[in-house]
Amino acid sequence: MPKTKKTGASIEDLSQQVTQLRRRVAAFDPSPITSDLESATIRKFVDESGKLLSELRELREAVSPVHFGAIGISLGRSDGIAKFFAFSFVNQPKRPLTELSDAPFYGSGVYAIYYVGRGEKAYKPLSATETPIYVGKSTPENANAETVEEQGQALYKRLKEHAKNIGKTKLDLTDFEYRAAPIQTGMQGAVEEFMIRLFRPIWNKEMKICFGIGKHGDSASTRRNKRSPWDTMHPGRSWADATVEDQMSRTEIETKISAHFKVYPVIPNKDELFQHLALG
Repeated sequence: MPKTKKTGASIEDLSQQVTQLRRRVAAFDPSPITSDLESATIRKFVDESGKLLSELRELREAVSPVHFGAIGISLGRSDGIAKFFAFSFVNQPKRPLTELSDAPFYGSGVYAIYYVGRGEKAYKPLSATETPIYVGKSTPENANAETVEEQGQALYKRLKEHAKNIGKTKLDLTDFEYRAAPIQTGMQGAVEEFMIRLFRPIWNKEMKICFGIGKHGDSASTRRNKRSPWDTMHPGRSWADATVEDQMSRTEIETKISAHFKVYPVIPNKDELFQHLALG
């Protein structure tokens, strides 16, 4: 039938185009021009290809005599466990970073820091939303810990360290809140990775924008590291201020932050967050 032949030819053409594209990508060496990987063209391709994959899956399901369906959550996969954790995590209240000293606690696991102020122009889109500015994990003091007491105060100490670093800058510590939750020893890495992929926090190194809050003192006299973007945005740590050269200028960092929010809009409330979790 002509219609069948036309459909078959279209599918064959699409398959050939995908094969050719894979060969081009495999032969492409991005190392000389890293910025190209962050270009609008690459981002557009990633977004459009994701939509196409979704449409192809739906079409395959519609025309196939055997329905494939999909596994929504599997406890055998770390992502499935991380998703369950995320539902529980975001249901707990946010707490002011300034109150850490009044409420020490046990446990290691995952935490998120939220910007709730209005004074830092670059961060205003995040204010009072469900998108954290930073997601991190803490490793238990005892690698075989089975209780929060055995895990020690790893989460508490890590958050205290971040609060101390923020306090050294012109940032107002009262503009920050946090969530933290102890989790089973050994699961913190998988959960942190899931949370970073879900929220894409701009202070995390994976976003390559305003990273560096977790850095520890570099000696400018013995190491030739450039100043981290976080320290460029928020001077105040003496060892970072002594560094001569920035990795990025403040203007470049702010431009990247603005572009990031256009590609990855913040999650404004829990209703939309739960939709992300259900569909993710």
